[in-house]
Amino acid sequence: MEGTRSRFVLSSVLSVSLICLCLSTCHVSAYPFGGRQLRFNNDGRFKILQISDLHYGFGKETPCSDVAPEEKPYCSDLNSTAFLQRTIASEKPDLIVFSGDNVYGLCETSDVAKSMDRAFAPAIESGIPWVAILGNHDQESDMTRESLMKYIVKLPNSLSQVNPPDAWLYQIDGFGNYNLQIEGPFGSPLFFKSILNLYMLDGGSYTDLKGFIYEYDWVKTSQQNWYEHTSKWLEMEHKRWPFPQNGTAPGLVYLHIPMPEFALFNKSTEMTGVRQERTCSPPINSGFFTKLVERGEVKGVFSGHDHVNDFCAELHGINLCYAGGAGYHGYGKVGWARRVRVVEAQLEKSKYGYWGPVDTIKTWKRLDDKNHSLIDTQLLWSKNTTDEINIGFSCPTIPQH
Repeated sequence: MEGTRSRFVLSSVLSVSLICLCLSTCHVSAYPFGGRQLRFNNDGRFKILQISDLHYGFGKETPCSDVAPEEKPYCSDLNSTAFLQRTIASEKPDLIVFSGDNVYGLCETSDVAKSMDRAFAPAIESGIPWVAILGNHDQESDMTRESLMKYIVKLPNSLSQVNPPDAWLYQIDGFGNYNLQIEGPFGSPLFFKSILNLYMLDGGSYTDLKGFIYEYDWVKTSQQNWYEHTSKWLEMEHKRWPFPQNGTAPGLVYLHIPMPEFALFNKSTEMTGVRQERTCSPPINSGFFTKLVERGEVKGVFSGHDHVNDFCAELHGINLCYAGGAGYHGYGKVGWARRVRVVEAQLEKSKYGYWGPVDTIKTWKRLDDKNHSLIDTQLLWSKNTTDEINIGFSCPTIPQH
């Protein structure tokens, strides 16, 4: 009897696997332009390398800012390139995110495409999928924000998008708003489900609103509407057959200019990392943080912009994290190493031996110092439940009246 039951369970699982395989032919890709699907690796991990504020210029002709006097004669953009190369080699990320101010167009270059090629070269050469969003300086040369994103999406291994396919529904502001869906590893029942959702947003550059000239821009209502719709759709997909899951998959947001809520933290006891300058956020609080709290899905917002801040602090269940400046041409602080941020999501394993939903999300920073130091490892979020992955089926009981 036990043998018959075991064969039945095995047959059911295999049948469902075949159904999933058939369904995959109808699977709607998150990357409509032929990009590759992102998924957790066979160790149940997915690692993201965030690189912010490269401010890339001409290469070896571009001098460094805020370095020791003895370093100035031989320091250039090539130091930024070397830092990225050694970090990619050490961390071996699954995705690289360039989170804005990738190039420094203002009075720096008349060929921003060439500067971008150089800035993104370490990622392209690695063969690792990568994406980019824009900061407030990227468009200050011979290309608009729209043309910059159109150029970026065509570069090798780029999974960036100019805007989501349904952008016309929301008349979405900006360029570089898109969602990346990270699916389960090969062999997992969650192979065709997004179990980690990334939201890339264009925070703009400077507002042209009367009374706020030369102030930083903010996430507009149209972008928030797109986020909310996308988040709800992904939640619905997460809960639907096959292998419906409870709740929502965790999400992460990447946005160059920090939201005003970043400014709430000033005490070292409130954060992991340091604040060394004020938060240069928009003068208007557009309510995006409130929207994130209401949805309850996003566990971290990752920004750049303020180069010598690198802290993470939690507010209402959402971690607000700076990357710290990675580029040598952008401003920094003498004696304070350039740095990048790493985020790693780890899946839980069910009692059946399958990789299940995300269990923990951790972060740390890599420094461009002599030892290529790894610092400030911290747990950002934990599932904190013992719920098992749902690999069974049940029919709901319909009350009779």
